[in-house]
Amino acid sequence: MPDKKLNIFTDFRFVTGLYLLVAIAVSLQKYFLGEEHYGNYLIFKNSFLHLIRSQDLYVLYPELKIDLFKYSPTFALLFFPFAYLPDALGMVLWNLLSVALFLFSMKGIVMDEKKKVYVLYFILIEVITSLQNFQSNLLTGALMVMTFVLLEKKNFWLAGVCVALGLYIKLFGALAVLLWFLYTQKKIFFISTLIFGIIFLISPLLIVSPSELYNMYGAWMNLIAKDAPHFLNHSIISVIKNWFNLNVNKTAVQLIGVGALVFPLIKFKQFSDKRFRLFFLCSILIWSVIFNHKAESATYIIAIIGCGLWFFNSKESADKMVLMGLLFVFSCLSSTDIFPEYLKDHWVVPYSLKALPCIFIWIRLQYDLFFYHRIEKTN
Repeated sequence: MPDKKLNIFTDFRFVTGLYLLVAIAVSLQKYFLGEEHYGNYLIFKNSFLHLIRSQDLYVLYPELKIDLFKYSPTFALLFFPFAYLPDALGMVLWNLLSVALFLFSMKGIVMDEKKKVYVLYFILIEVITSLQNFQSNLLTGALMVMTFVLLEKKNFWLAGVCVALGLYIKLFGALAVLLWFLYTQKKIFFISTLIFGIIFLISPLLIVSPSELYNMYGAWMNLIAKDAPHFLNHSIISVIKNWFNLNVNKTAVQLIGVGALVFPLIKFKQFSDKRFRLFFLCSILIWSVIFNHKAESATYIIAIIGCGLWFFNSKESADKMVLMGLLFVFSCLSSTDIFPEYLKDHWVVPYSLKALPCIFIWIRLQYDLFFYHRIEKTN
């Protein structure tokens, strides 16, 4: 009997049901708490309504006091299925969409089924944090993982669709395009990404004029350029500032980070190893958050996915166990109500402790990638 119970809890279908129930429960809980608890969803919903009325997407509307819409005009168009639904139903379906695509992408990764389940259990708290914010981070992470899955299946056309779609949902979602280096049919992947990138770029022309769309993209770029990070951001840039009181040039730091990210690609002989390719995906997922100077707490689901996939596919060691323990406490639990408020206010936020474990894991992962041929491989 104990074995049967254990088998149920390590069954991917059981965890799938758990995730779907969590998505529904979180959505309804926020709905019944009131509009101030699902402001992001209202911003997304109204972005389509503003788009179809040819209104400025990037100004603050009185009824949406929480924040500005900071996504592309294409994202506003893609949100149309939810725009006319009752909030409760739309919120549930929006979160279910993110969860379903993420689970589908995880299902497609070639790895031990139980290890997939362990990853899903480990990241569940962070998934809940993301769902509570009704943001697109889990969806973005799912598209990045799905790009990898499709490339592994040699479906280069659909992989290009995922990259292009990721670009217009969140700009850094397009970083999955770096997987291009690892596969043979580069031309097809490049052409697909380019074609669908253009299609998504101009898709709002279905409801707005060319001049209106041009102005919208100009306003979006202007907003991105002027959108300064706030004190709740967690990244390498904020760690340097908070720990060493240094205001570094974020572009310089990010350029150095790009160099470090792609440096293991000189090990081109390892490209044929599927675990090396998976580790590089993990590196991209973590990098897209820790080098993002606007990364908020809810953004970290993308990095946590990368950390989980790396750990449960690599050889166990004491240092990795310690790193994952720190990750669970400071990157996952610190965002919850069970974490002591005093520690959160006086240590986690002021010293960007949510970012530190991910930074250390990324450095360890880069070591694994660069010295991959020396690392004993696990099944």
